[in-house]
This record gives sequence, structure tokens and C-alpha cells, in this order.
Amino acid sequence: MINLNRLFIPLLLALPLFAQSPKTIERGSIIEDRAARKLLQAGDSRLEVGENEKALEIWDSVVERYPRSQIRFEAHLRLADHLLKEIKDFDKARLHYEAAAVETNEDDEKRAYAFLNTGACFYEAGNYGKCFSIMRDVIEQFPTSPEVNEAYYYIGLGHFKLGHFSRAIEALEKVGTALSNKDKQIEKVEAGKRLYVKIDDQDFAILEPGSQIKVICRTKSGDEETILCDPVGRNARIALGRIPTKLNKATPNNGTLEVRGGDHIKVTYIDAHTAEKGFNEKRLKEVVVVGNGVARITDGSYQRDLPAAVLGKHLHLQIIDADHDTSEGADKVEATIQIFRRKTPDEIDDELAKGVASGELVEGPEGEDLKSQIDPLLMIRSVPVSLLEQEQKGTFRLAIPLRIGTAEGTLTGESGQTIRLIYRDEQNLTDSAAIRTSETKIIEGNLGEVRVTRTDISDEELRLKTQLQTASALTEVGNHYKEFGLNDKADLKYTEALDVCEEILVEARKVGGKLLEETYVQLWRIYFAMDKLDLALGMSRRLLNEFPSSSFVDEAMLQQAHVERKRENFPRAISLYSAITKLPTSPLRGEGQFYTGDCYESMALKANLGQSSPLFEKAFLAYQKVYEQFPDSGRVGDAVAKMAAFYYQKEDYTRAIDVFENVLSDHPDANFLDVILFNYGRCLYKLERKPEARRRFEQLINDYPESEIASEANKIVGALKKAGF
Repeated sequence: MINLNRLFIPLLLALPLFAQSPKTIERGSIIEDRAARKLLQAGDSRLEVGENEKALEIWDSVVERYPRSQIRFEAHLRLADHLLKEIKDFDKARLHYEAAAVETNEDDEKRAYAFLNTGACFYEAGNYGKCFSIMRDVIEQFPTSPEVNEAYYYIGLGHFKLGHFSRAIEALEKVGTALSNKDKQIEKVEAGKRLYVKIDDQDFAILEPGSQIKVICRTKSGDEETILCDPVGRNARIALGRIPTKLNKATPNNGTLEVRGGDHIKVTYIDAHTAEKGFNEKRLKEVVVVGNGVARITDGSYQRDLPAAVLGKHLHLQIIDADHDTSEGADKVEATIQIFRRKTPDEIDDELAKGVASGELVEGPEGEDLKSQIDPLLMIRSVPVSLLEQEQKGTFRLAIPLRIGTAEGTLTGESGQTIRLIYRDEQNLTDSAAIRTSETKIIEGNLGEVRVTRTDISDEELRLKTQLQTASALTEVGNHYKEFGLNDKADLKYTEALDVCEEILVEARKVGGKLLEETYVQLWRIYFAMDKLDLALGMSRRLLNEFPSSSFVDEAMLQQAHVERKRENFPRAISLYSAITKLPTSPLRGEGQFYTGDCYESMALKANLGQSSPLFEKAFLAYQKVYEQFPDSGRVGDAVAKMAAFYYQKEDYTRAIDVFENVLSDHPDANFLDVILFNYGRCLYKLERKPEARRRFEQLINDYPESEIASEANKIVGALKKAGF
């Protein structure tokens, strides 16, 4: 029999995803957009050369200095992408994505991307209820955008993590398939990034638990690697896998796909039984390796962009582009250096008059000065250059003297002029060629000796951060194995991650600050994953004591509360969950309120008959507060579901049915829909609506055949059939 107190029926309230401010910010001028765009590109250049902190500062300044410009939305997205993918600060990233998803953003493509990644932040933070809600909004509001595929992908993975395998498969089936005879489009992968493979095959449904699918990746340059793809869920028809790529000489079967610029990867899977009744047929997909080019004018160390070029000194040029690393030797790339001088006022006036006469120059809606539309620089010289590849693959450099004069074919200039490096990036992740540029001013005099200094502490911090990232990656791999039930492999990865973290802990204490804080966070995440609850509790307490203002405080408190709940120390757990609800800026307040009710419910189930009733009342009131006080929480639906179970206990079947119908029609991502359908059928049966009850039981059997209660539903359907319903 099913205990009705475990019933979940999510019922999300009809609230807007992103509330709009009543104050409307006016549209910025073209001049502001141009200035903001230049600043944005300066940040891009910093990021491309590894100056991440500087890039973030520049993008922040775009938002602050140009609050009316449409370019600010691009800056928000740059900041959010870096925070999500590199720093893993999901909460901060989400705030920037939300800022770019507002209706005042006129670019629907970027809005769709912002919406999608807002949901991705909730997914990465483990808030699947909120993730589902946002992903459904993406599908509804941007039905023709490529983000729809991604939205279904996240919905599928979220349900998979929750163990809702039928719904996971249903969502993942709607994602574009990587290996398919119907899809002949050539995909791209950036050298050095991971290659992801997804296979859709109905034959996977008959695989034994723990089985893996082999996919062969062969490069034109000679590498061959095998990817083991894991089926997603029980009775799955979809398998997912991935492999890192690296710009290097091919070494087959080493676990990394070594590639060359312009390389082609053939991804092959042997389909044992095809829909056309064939056997062992190849499914082939071709992927092209590309690189996003970066052009720079630097100092002699090639570490910093050159603030000014000194006449009589060498100019150091650098281009990074994996596309041109095509051989074992030192390859070359071609580029152009252009010299510009400022136009005279007469030249600008002449150009202005011609532009107005031809209609090329038109006054903007803000009354913009037409002169601002004219490029103030005039190119006076262009010199082609060849850059030679260095030991660092895909990196090309050239040192060329900058002379005084005007001789043709040499790099010459005068003080006050501008030098611009131009590189045409033919192949990149976009659909067309891109022009990469870098520029600097010419001066007379001396910038001083170039010095590259790094203190020991910077090197040590870099090493420790790298190890911390390794520990985080190992933990994620362990979580991945755990999801598939491969506990031995998961424990091995957790142990490796723990060894790395414990090794750096002593040094992290010496460095202190953010590094030590993140080490504590990583340690308690590992301990919790390994079910070492005492150690997890101790580490989270240490974090709270030493870093009381940490952005991880609410997460640490939530983990502490989960530990106490697992131990059935419910009063202590309730105290911690309640404390989370009082943190004014925490996105976990709804979680804390929901689990407060969960603890009262668990206590009620263990209490005797006389004591259980008031505890159930407390649980009901706690769940009620979830949607009353935390309407944006992903736990709203679960809380209402618990209340529906309460109505059933009180034999208020009509009220319970109202909740069931709302959930099934409006919320396809509700938790435990199999249990919902089962109890919906029982309510209908109690109200003598037996034909309708049978239809709900049959829906449960058809939609959730792997459910533990499907067999019970099948018995009830059989009995109803015999009775003539």
C-alpha cells in the first residue's frame, strides 16, 4: 500500500519569471552604443589573453557607465558566462542573466540565451524545480530559437537526477540527435574544448544496467579514441558521452583526442539493429576542429598589451589561432599592419558633405552629431606580415622594428599615428569569417625596460587554484558515476578528490582568503557526497566560523540541516532550516521552509496517534508558508502537493482533485507524477467516478511502466474491468 503522506504534487503559481521595474530606462544613443561596444571589445581582448580579472572589471564598467545602452546586455552576458562556466558562482551569474533577459533588451536571440542560462544556473545549483519552470518558459516564449533544444536537454537531465526516468527520456527525445542519418549538418568543436556525443537508439532499452555504448572518434591527422557513452536512466534510448580535445601530435588511445587546425573528426557508432531491419550499420557524424583567433600587439614578454609603440624599437605581434597549426613544424599565419593618422578638420568636412549628399549619412533619432559617424582616422600605409608558430601550439609571433620615415614595404610611422594589426579569422565557431584587430599609438621616447615579475605567492595561488579545480572536476565525475549506480567508481573519484583537497589544505591556510574558503566548501561537498556526515558537518561549521559573511553560508547551513535530518535529529534540523529562511538575500529560503515542513511530517509519521495530529498541522502550515512567503521558490509545487495529501487524509476528495487536475494540466515537471495519478484515481473511486478512475490508473501504467506502483495500478484496472467500468 502507498503511504499517502509521501505524496508530492507540484503546483507552481502563475507568476512572471522576471518582474519588470516600473521605471523604464530610456534607450541610449548611437554614440553611447559605440563607446560601450569599444569597451566591451577591450574586455574581450583581456579575456582572450588570460587577464580574466581585468576583463570582468571592464565589462562591469560597461554596465555602470552606459546604463541606457543596449550593449550593456552583452556585458551582462559576458559576466554571467564567465561566472557560470569558469568561476562556478551560480548565484552571481544568475543575476546577470536575469538582467539581460528583461523586455527592454531588443535582441530576442540574446534574451532567449539569457533565459536559458538563468535556468542553467538553477540546474547547477541543484534547484531543479525552478530550473524546470524557466526552461518551460524558454520553450513557450522562444519556440523557434535554438535554445529550445537546450531547454529540453536541461529538463531531461534534471528529471534524470531526480530519478524521473520516463520524463527524462520524454524530454531528451526532443533534443537534436548527434548521430543520425537524417542530419547531415557539419558540426564544429573548438580545439582544446570537450567534444560531446549523444546517440538516440531504441535498442538501448534492452541493455543490462551498467552497460555502456562505444563510439569511435577518428581524426584526419591520425588519432583514434573510444568514448564510452552512458545510457540515460532505465529503459533508456539515449546515451551521452564526452572526451577532451587537445592541439597536439596524435597519440591514439590515450583518452584525449589530439587534433590539428582544420582537422576533421569522424564520430562513428555501430547500430546493431536499425529501424530498417539492417544489422551493424555505421552511424556517422563529422565534426570540424576550429579555433577562435586572437590578435595582439604586446610588450617584449608577450604578456601585456602594449600601451604605446616607441619609434626605433621592436613591435611584438601575436596571433593565437588553432586553425593554422597544421603540421609538426613551425607553421605561419599572414596578417596586415596598417598605419593611420588623424584626419584634418577640412578632410572631415569634405567627407561629411559627400556623405550627406549621397545619403550615406543620416541624422539619428537622438539628434546625433553627423561628424561622430565619420571615422577620424585615415589609413596611410599597409604592410603584410608573416608570424611564425612557437613551441606553444597555435601561437604565432613576430618582432618587427618600427622605424621613422615613409619607406614602402617597411614598418614606418611618426609620433601620434596609430598602428593596427589586422587578422582575418576565416574559420571559427561562428558561421562566417571574423576580423580580429589590435591597435596602439606611436610615441617618441622610451617606455622603459620590459620586466615580467611574479611573486611566489601568485605562483603558489595559481597552483593551488588549479588543484582545487582538479578536485572539483573529480567530484563531478564521482557524482556522474553515482547517478548511474556505479558506486565503486564514484567512491574512487571521491577519494582522489579528497586526496587532492587534503594535500592543499595546509598551504591554503597559509594563503587564506577566498582560496581557503573555497577549499572548505569543496571539502564538505566531498564529505557529504561520500556520506561522511560527521566530517561534512565539521567542515561546514568551520566555514561558518571562519567566514561568517561567505556567500556559501546558506549552502553550508542547508547541508548541516540535511545531515541532522538524515540522522533524524529533527529539532536541530528545523532550527537550521528556519535560520536559512531568515537570510534576506539567500535563494535557498524556500528550500529551508519546505524542509521545515518535511521534518514536522517525518516526526508526525513516527509519533503515536495522539501526538501525530498537531505535528501534521505544523507540517501543513510550514508547506503553506512556502507559496505564501517564497512564491519564486522551486519548492512551491512540492509544498502544495503535500497539502493535497493532507486534504486526502481529511477525506476532502473534491479539494484534492482540484489540485491534481491543475498539476497534470499545467505542470508536466511535477514530482512523483506516478503517485499523483495513483491517488487521483483513488479520489475519483471514492467519489464513485469509477470510469474516470480507471483512465487515471491506465495513464499511470502507460506513462510510468517502471514505477513501483504500476503493478498495483494494474491490479485495480483489472478489478474495474471485471466490474464493468
